[in-house]
Formats: sequence, C-alpha cells, structure tokens
Amino acid sequence: MYAPLQVKSAYSLLQSPSSIQQIVDTAKARGYQAVSLAEQNVMYSFVDFYKEARAKDLKPVFSLQLMVNGLVNLATAFPLLLTAYEQNGYQNLIELSSKKMTLEDDEPMTLAMLADHLDGLALTLTPESELGQLISTNDPSTKNYLENLLKLIGQPGKFYLGISPSLSFVQQKALATYAGENNLPLIAWDRVDYLNPEDTFTTQVLRAVNAGTVLENLGPLSHEKGAFYLKDQAELAQSYQQSLELKRAYENNEALIDSVDVALNFKKPALPVYQQDTGLSSADFLKSLAQAGLKRRLTLAGIQEVQPYVERLEGELSVIIDLGFADYFLIVWDILKFARDHSVQTGAGRGSAAGSLVAYCLGITNVDPLQAGLLFERFLNPERAQMPDIDIDWPDDRRDELLAYLHDKYGQADFAQIITFGTLAAKQVLRDVGRVFGLDAKEQKKLTDTIPAGKNGRKVSLDETLADPKNRLEPAVSKYEFGKLLLQTARKMENLPRNYSTHAAGVVLSDSPLTETLPVQRGNDGYLMTQLPKGPVEELGLLKIDVLGLTTLKILAKGIELARPVLGDDFDIKKISFEDQDTLALFAAGQTNGVFQFESPGMQRMLRRLKIDRFALITASTALYRPGPSQHIETFIKRRLGQEQVPKSDPVVDRILAETYGILVYQEQVMQVAEAYAGFTLAQADFLRAAMSKKKVQQMKQAKEAFLKGALENGHSQQEAEQLFDYIDQFANYGFNKSHAVAYSELSFSLAYLKAHAPLAFYTALLNAHQGGAAKAQGYLQEAKRRGVKVLGPDVNQSEADWSIEDGALRMGLGNISGLPTPFITDLIGARSQIGEFKTIQSFVLALPDKWRKEKVLGLLTYAGALDRFGYNRAELIENMDDLLTAAAFGEQVLKETKMRQVPDFGLVERLQKEKEVLGFNLSGHPTEAFQADYDAGKVRSIADLAENQQVSIYGLIKQVKVIKTKKGDQMAFLSVSDMTGSVDVTVFPKTYERLADQLKIGRVFQISGKTELRQGLSLIANRLVEVNPNEGNNQRQQAQLTEASSKQERSEGIWFLRLTDEKSEVEQKAAIWELMKKYPGPNLVTLYWPATKKRQNLPIQFGLAGKTTVMAPLQELLGEKNVVFKQKA
Repeated sequence: MYAPLQVKSAYSLLQSPSSIQQIVDTAKARGYQAVSLAEQNVMYSFVDFYKEARAKDLKPVFSLQLMVNGLVNLATAFPLLLTAYEQNGYQNLIELSSKKMTLEDDEPMTLAMLADHLDGLALTLTPESELGQLISTNDPSTKNYLENLLKLIGQPGKFYLGISPSLSFVQQKALATYAGENNLPLIAWDRVDYLNPEDTFTTQVLRAVNAGTVLENLGPLSHEKGAFYLKDQAELAQSYQQSLELKRAYENNEALIDSVDVALNFKKPALPVYQQDTGLSSADFLKSLAQAGLKRRLTLAGIQEVQPYVERLEGELSVIIDLGFADYFLIVWDILKFARDHSVQTGAGRGSAAGSLVAYCLGITNVDPLQAGLLFERFLNPERAQMPDIDIDWPDDRRDELLAYLHDKYGQADFAQIITFGTLAAKQVLRDVGRVFGLDAKEQKKLTDTIPAGKNGRKVSLDETLADPKNRLEPAVSKYEFGKLLLQTARKMENLPRNYSTHAAGVVLSDSPLTETLPVQRGNDGYLMTQLPKGPVEELGLLKIDVLGLTTLKILAKGIELARPVLGDDFDIKKISFEDQDTLALFAAGQTNGVFQFESPGMQRMLRRLKIDRFALITASTALYRPGPSQHIETFIKRRLGQEQVPKSDPVVDRILAETYGILVYQEQVMQVAEAYAGFTLAQADFLRAAMSKKKVQQMKQAKEAFLKGALENGHSQQEAEQLFDYIDQFANYGFNKSHAVAYSELSFSLAYLKAHAPLAFYTALLNAHQGGAAKAQGYLQEAKRRGVKVLGPDVNQSEADWSIEDGALRMGLGNISGLPTPFITDLIGARSQIGEFKTIQSFVLALPDKWRKEKVLGLLTYAGALDRFGYNRAELIENMDDLLTAAAFGEQVLKETKMRQVPDFGLVERLQKEKEVLGFNLSGHPTEAFQADYDAGKVRSIADLAENQQVSIYGLIKQVKVIKTKKGDQMAFLSVSDMTGSVDVTVFPKTYERLADQLKIGRVFQISGKTELRQGLSLIANRLVEVNPNEGNNQRQQAQLTEASSKQERSEGIWFLRLTDEKSEVEQKAAIWELMKKYPGPNLVTLYWPATKKRQNLPIQFGLAGKTTVMAPLQELLGEKNVVFKQKA
C-alpha cells in the first residue's frame, strides 16, 4: 500500500488548516489505505491520529519532519523526514522530537544529535533537505555529502532520497542521477500541507498569523491554488508511471509502508512505587498509616463507637490494595504531608474522594464520610476497577513550591507538567484574520464585539452568531471590500489549535523517564511538559494528578495568619465546629460576599429564604443552586419552611430522602435507594447512577431490568418499582456529587467562620486576593464598613504595598493605586524604614530618588489621597507640584524655603472622580454623601436598607446604562446605580427614558423614586428621576475665596537662558543661582540648559529673576559671559 510521506495537520501550529479527522476522512475517500502523518518537530497529534485512522480502517504511519542544522550550511536548519517502520523506530521518534523540543531557544539541533536514534527509522532526504537543495543547484559539495553525513549520524534503518512528479524534469533528472551514482534508493515523496487546492489561501493566512505579517493583494491571492494538497490515490499512482525512476520510487514507498509495524500501547496507569524506608510493602505501609490516622481522628473527635469505622476502613483498604492502588494513595498522602510540613493551607477535599475513609485517615481530606453519609463506592467502584481520581486544591500563590518538591522527588526526566492547546475561537479568529487582512486593533474590536457571550462562559461560534437573523457580524464585515472573504476564511480556521500552554492543574509522575512513553518539550521554570494533552497521557498509562491553584485557599491562609491576635496562636481552622452559630447566622442573613461558592445575589437570596440553621442546608444549597436542579429550589424552600407537605413514598425511600425533603438532590441518594429498595450492592448502584447520568439507552435498559427484578425480590410491586425508577431517572440527571458538595461546603464554611469571628483579617486577605477587581473591592469595602470595620485610605507614611491592618483598622496599600510603579513602592517603603515618617510634603519630595521625582508619580499619590496627611488640599498639591519638583532639584534648603500657594480644593464630584480614576472606586467618600441631611431626615433610603415591595426614594450615582428596545420599538434603559452603602439595578420605562435620555449618563447623580421588586435580584422600578448636583448639595463644603499674592507683580520683560557647563559642579551652580534668585527676585522666567546632556529645564515663575539691568552682571560673573542670554519680549 502507498501513503504520502509528509502529511501535516493543524497541530503543526499555524502551518496547516487540516484537522486529524479531515485528514483521515479525506484520505479514505480518495482511495488511500494508509496515511503518514509528519508534523514539524512535534508529535502533538499522534495519539488522536492513531485512534482516528484505526477507527476508519486506515494504517497509521508515524513520521516526523525534523528541522536540523545542515552539514554544509551549519547555521541553517533543513528538514529531515523520519518514518517509523518498527516499534523501536517509534521510540526513536519520541527521543528525537523530545531532544529537539527541549533545546534552549538559541541552541541548534545538529546532525550529530541523531546518532544512536535511527534504528527502526527510514530517513528520507527530501528535495527540501540540504542535500536536495544542493543537488538542484549542482553544488560540488554533494560529492562527499553522504559519506560525511553517515559519519555523523550513523546508518539509518532505511535510507532514501525523495522524489516527486510535481518537481520539474530537470530536478527529477538531477535527483535520479545522484541516487544512481551513490547507490541511494529513491522513494516517492509527496508533501501535503492542506487537503484541497482551494485551501491554499487559508494556509497562507494561517502562516501570516504565525509570522505576524499582513497579506497584500488579497483578491489574487485568494484564487491561487497550490500543489501541496492530497491528490486522489489513483491519480497520484498514475503520475509515478512517467519514468522508470518514478515508478521504482513509488514501489519503494509501497514497500516501506507495507513494512510498517508500529502500535501504540494503551494501558492502565503504571503507578510509580512510593519510595519509603520502613521495610514494609506499599500495602502494609498504607495500612499502618491509615490505622494510625483513624485512631488519631477518632480521639480528636471524641467518637466512642469505633466499630463502624474499623470495619469501613478494613473494607476500603482491601479494595484499594486488591486493585493495586496502594502506591497511588501513598503518593497523594505524601503531597498532603508536604503541605502539612510546610504550613500550606489545603482544603477539606475535592470530588468523590471525600467519600473515602482511608483518604480521611491519611489527611488527604478533612471530611468524615460516616458522619456526612458519604459512599466509598461513589469514589472507587471495586467492580469498575478504574484509576481513582483524587484532585488536590492548593493555594495559588504556593503552587510553585509543590512543583519544585515533585520535581526534586521524582527527578527531571520523570516529572512533567501537561500541555493544553488554545484554539482559534470566534473572537480570536476574527482578530487574527482581521489583522492579516490589514485591519487595525480598533477595527478588529468592532468585529469581535459582535460575538455574543455564551451562557456559563461557553464560547459562541461564528455559525451560531450568523444563525441569528439580528446578528451584527454580517453588517460589520460587509463594510469592507474583502469582508466576505474575511468571514469565509475565519470560518475555515475556527477551532484550529493556535498555541500551546501549560495545563492549569495536571502534572505527570513516573518512576522511569517519561520519554519511554511519550514525547516531551521544554515547559515553564525549567520543568518538562508533555507533548500530549491529559487524555492521551492517561491512555498511555501514565499517572496524572491534578493540583489546582485555588485563590480561596490563599485567602483562607492569609486570613488565618492575620487573625492570630484575635483567634489565638493555636487556632486550627480544621477543628472548628460546623454548627457554629455566628457563622450559620452569616449564611442565614445571606451575608456571604467573599465566601467561596456563595457570592452570587441569587445564592444569597436563596440562603436568606432557607433560614439556614445547620450545615446540611449549606451543603444542599451548593447542590441545588445549579442549572437543572434549580427548578426544585422553590419546592425545597417551601417544604423546609413547612409551607408544603413532603409527599410520602416507600418508607425506605422516605428515610433516604428525608434530609432533602423528598427531593433527590445527591447522586449518592440514587445509589442508596438502589441498595435499600432493589437489593443492589453499592458497586452495582454506582453503575446505575452512571448509566442514568450518561443516558445511554442500552445501559439504561439493563439497569431498569435489574432494578425491577431486585425490587420484586424485595417484596415491592411491579407498578411501584417502575414509578420509583422513573422518578429516580427524572432527577438523577441533575443529581450532584454529595462528597464534593460536603467538602467544598466545609471550605466555604471555614471562610465564613473567619468572616464572622475575625472580619478585619478576612477583609484584608480578601482584598489583597482581589486587588485587580475594583468593582468587587468596592462591594467588599462597603460591606466591611457596614459591619463596623474602619477603612483608611492610602498614605505614604502608613501604607504597605498591600492592604494591611493598622491599629484595628483596614489600611489600603499603595499597590492599589493604578499606574503607580511597583519599584517606586518598594523604594518608598525602603526609604521610610530608614529615615522614618515624612513630616512635610517638602521632606517627602526630598526623600525621593531623582528617578521618582515625576509629576505623574506625585499626581497619582495626590489624587489617591496618599498625600492628604500633609495638610494641603489635593488641588493645592497639584498646583504646587511643579514648584516642589523644581525646588527639589536645587537642594534641601531651596525646597524648605518653597512657599505653597493656596487655592480652592476640587469640587466634591471632581475630587471623587479623580480618586476613582486612580483607585478604581471612591474610598474617601461618595457623591451621595453630599445629601446626608436628607438621609438623616428620612427623606431617602440607603441602598443597603432596601427590601422588596417598598415605595422608596434613593440617591444614586449611575455606574452603567444599558439601553434596549421593547417589542413596540420604544427605547428603555436598565441602570446600575450606587450610593455609599451599595448598588442596585434600576428599570427606566420608555416614557421616562424618552424625557431623560440625554441626562442618563455614567457618572451623574439622580434622586430616584419608585418601587422595589425581587426578580433575579432586588431592583427598583423608577417612576421619577431628578438629576442633582452634589457640589450644590445640602452639606457642600464652602470653598475659600483665595487670591494669589502675586497678582500685583510687575510685568515680565523677557526670559533668562542660563547655560550650565561642567567647569563647576551642578550642585554648586544651582546653589549660587538660587542665592541670586533670592537676592534679585522678579517676573522673568528662567530656563537652564546643560550642553553636555542637552537637557533643558524651565523653572516656574516662583523662581523668576529681575530684569537685565539688575542681574546680568552677577550672572555673567557666576556662569561666564557666553553662558548668559536674556531674550527680550517683543
């Protein structure tokens, strides 16, 4: 059988538009029995290719186009084509690809690196190789080329010179002659970069995306049809009959492909043996750890009835050891032990692993599965024998420590992170194609803005967008001459892989070099990265462990650290009571801002309605508040509050569903019903659960028959059993993993406990974790203030880089000031630690290094309020900034003598607006505070005090405006407004909107009257809106009427230009000039010029000099006659 030797897929990133499935399907349709995939340098797609080809009854052939520096042209890389025809050849492909992809960026792959890695490989020197190019130019260096090449690389398993009928007759003749003279077999070589001639343009666009270039002459280019496509097999075979050399080359290709005998070995994960020095086997060591852990857990919990625990532990250990998973548990235990030994805050567990008592005893989880009613079989089914999956949550700021530990423990060759691929989703592909077509960033954004947001973060495709008759994409594209071509090209490229990155969680561990199983490449921080994504990694039998960086754990860890003065040095968050009344009260009040999983308004509203009074209801909330089961929330609440009776069913079923008021909420309940009602083992019940959740028809049919049979044997009627099965089936699709719900609810509860008992520590940790989110930060601060936490603004004397606790208050960090350079903050804090507090604005400016004496830096600090302590209003600081910076350049004495001009402060709105620009929100106040008298008199309500179904009046600053059209075509608006206590959505109907459309702008303040209602959240239906001006509010500060003392100064005559040479030091010259300025002050501006550096400095009027007749002589005496110029005004 024949195969084109060099077929490239989209996994040669941005080089080909062909997906693996398209390649296989097209090859099949065009008469091929085999396909040789040859990516450039990498093997990203090999597992998918192998499975797809085998599924379509095609022979998969593994090749590699390896870029290697030449023998003659040492600094240039040329392609070598390597094809694996034996299993050891495939292993050598892995070694060579890994070697190439782990080189440093500037390190070349040399021919010598191929030595010892060519067994089982056919090496084809294609017409594109160095030799092929030398032959085509009749270069004399071809004479000894093969001899010298083989000295370097050794003898390949098979060795060919590639030839193709697509080459010119002259090229074919030259290749055939050289092959004959050197006894080198010719082989049919066909390059396939795309599948169809019309795909040529798409390939050019992809490569332009990769190169960052713009294509010109789009019209002609789009009609080009290249030669590197997949030709019909019969047609291709015929083309090789044109000469005897071509015919032999074709036969050699067939012989090579026929000889290929390579298979991938899909197998169960081969676990590394956990290394320990006790002398015990892994199984016995696991037993000893688990039994010791059980004793410790029971003692700490004060549990007297130990027998159920002992029996459960023995049963779980038996299953784990029999299935060969002892080492897996030990490896995970070792990771969590590292966390404990290094004070790394971990969670209660994740996923179904919380159902394992062994995991609890080893400290892998912190959930007692017997107390929580969790099932081991949901985690590890002894009849399924699948690899257990214990995911680990880790603080996201300390994940690097764990990676370093695993790397050191298992070794460079045996540890790797996992690759993942970013794709050309709709927005990205429009952006990329738009750029290649010459659109600027603004035009690209206009196109990407037409793609709607999908539900729950799902990305919407181009086809889905275009299917909407009201889509904005087609009109936006049609404005361009080439718009149709742009959209057509984007659709062809959509969802192709664009780039690779590191998987957020997955790592691979092995007790032998990973390259014995799969190819690797250089990853981040010196670690290896697999060339295969997580699915194929597991299919090839390697152990993958997910360690997910979780911000919540960072918040919890930092919060506990800050809370030690309140909670005690020996406080242990893992020993808190999950029935703590203060914490439950927070949940009951829906005050869960900043609490993991419970932040959304809808979730908070559900908590309030449920009247949370025990931990089990928190767990149920996490399971219910999701798409699907959310339809049962109303029923759950009514039954919980006694407003609706829980229907009676079979007593066995009623008992199992009692905790969720007759509603099937958890997957474990499905299993428990099957066990108790139909006599299933829990392992069989897990199969039933899986079948129901996946809705596989044949499995469902078998499951139902087994369920009915078991129910009848247990004495239940056929009719009742069928009704119960249908009921379970209806809810099972939405059932949630209770183990995960309990574990994550414990984590959420831990955070809420901190919020209830140490709010200052909680908000400090929370705000530092969300430093980039201004809207969230403002919400947290508003809530903190309502709960009695004092919030202090940034201050150059008191602030650290982050939020910090200061004398029982929360102090904003300088790092929250947008645009303020991090090195400046470091330098400032360092200077402060050396010289102490800055007493005056002058001493502060003087303490700054020259590089930070900039208007931008001081302006940011001023607008943020970080310089308020010096006794000047913010407008005065801005007004005098230039003078201060200029004076600082003249030295300490000049700066100390600098007088500050007094000016009125900014108006309230302007001051707060500037503050918001640098902080992202208002900290020192809110525009609505200007109307405090109205709040005090009860004329208006604070937003935080609003409840549903009330007629109210509020003041609100507009944060967002969304205008829509009604079905009648009338415009109306949805506003988001805030006051100093919170935010609320406001609905403005068409008549009101029509009257106020020009006024409803972001940043304006209105008095809004209307009625509150509860839908998705609390909102206000406005019936009256009146714009108000906070600067004229009932508590507006009266601005002082100040006049400049300099208003009566004499008129300026001209400008002094002073040239400062290096004959004297700059400090000496400036000091002398300053003395003259004090002696001869005047209205004439001064410009300093340094010829050596060509630096020029214009001094403010405060540093003006008297006129020519008065001061010319002293200046010339000081600086030299040629260095003083007075330019008279015209």
